[in-house]
Amino acid sequence: MKRLVLLLILLVGLGCEDPNGGAEPDTDVDLPDLGIPIDETAIAALFTEPSPGQADTTLEDLFIGLLDDTPAGAEVRGAFFSFSLNSVAEAMVDAHDRGVDIQIVLGNTNRAGSGQEYSSVGTLREGLGSNLTICSEESIDGACLGANIQHNKFLLISEVDEGLEHLVIQSSGNVTSFQQFQYDNLVVISGDQGLYEAYEAYFFDLQADQRDPDYHRVATGDLPITVYFSPYSQGDPIVDDLQELSCDDGGEVYVAMAFFTDTRIDIAQELRNLDDDGCDVHVLLRASDINSPGQFVWNAVRYGDINLGYFPEEEEIQLHSKYLVYRAFHADEDREVSVVWTGSHNFTRSALFENDEALLRIEDDDLFDDFRDNWWFMRDRAETRHP
Repeated sequence: MKRLVLLLILLVGLGCEDPNGGAEPDTDVDLPDLGIPIDETAIAALFTEPSPGQADTTLEDLFIGLLDDTPAGAEVRGAFFSFSLNSVAEAMVDAHDRGVDIQIVLGNTNRAGSGQEYSSVGTLREGLGSNLTICSEESIDGACLGANIQHNKFLLISEVDEGLEHLVIQSSGNVTSFQQFQYDNLVVISGDQGLYEAYEAYFFDLQADQRDPDYHRVATGDLPITVYFSPYSQGDPIVDDLQELSCDDGGEVYVAMAFFTDTRIDIAQELRNLDDDGCDVHVLLRASDINSPGQFVWNAVRYGDINLGYFPEEEEIQLHSKYLVYRAFHADEDREVSVVWTGSHNFTRSALFENDEALLRIEDDDLFDDFRDNWWFMRDRAETRHP
């Protein structure tokens, strides 16, 4: 499989912040050089690595560059939890005006502290009309299917001018200027029609805005990728997967998780078990105001030889990535595999049972290497917390 190489041209600055939390559009952004032959399937990872006082506009530049090169007649679908960047909203409206079939789903959570709707949402309302869906608009929550929030962060593009098709962009970060000052990750998958169609079917279910507390869809792409769509009513696919790992011949596990509560203690316990069994386990966590990390999680990972890094509340640049990656022997597959778990999904009960979320399991050696390198980049900037 050829790898997807993304060489971003970072031409958009932070811009001037508007009163609603968005950013005014700045200069045009060139489409990133995707660097692969037409019709190839490929996977790539991108990471935001801001420095103090300096925004990382990776997600913004990628979205605008791709939207600017989406031809008339192509299809764009996107579902987002938090969306305040006017620059991206303008790019979506421009695409719509030149004949792109663009449809967007948001939750009702896109408001400033004052309760005023972000101006970017107003841009989408005016420019997209009925092609914008805001789920649970009259409710106190913002979910389309679940009982809590619409927490998705994905964009689908059927084709771009360079000949790439069936693009799935899955992010851990939101489309906000605030997020440009945090550590996030995203994956770009090109040419996997099966995965694209699974996401598109999920998108239309979100758009229908009909509650389904046991939605629980699982689909496999043409590449070795499986996607899990929440809400679930029972079970945990990550725990199930970790229980299949063997560390008899060693192994590596890396976790970078924005929110990890005691309601997902089973994951933390599996990490502890893997450390006991001989895998090298590495964990990055952050402090938050939603009881994360939970005390039982904290006790489980401050253990043995687990390499634990921590971002306290006062840290200027915070961890917002959401991934667990490993390279180890997998009993069910009877071989060593390199796996990346990522998406919008935090390690919380809500992410599994109450929110609208997408969670990817990707087998890919090079992708694992990219995520491992990113983990060490963040580890060098975190505090050490260990017994």
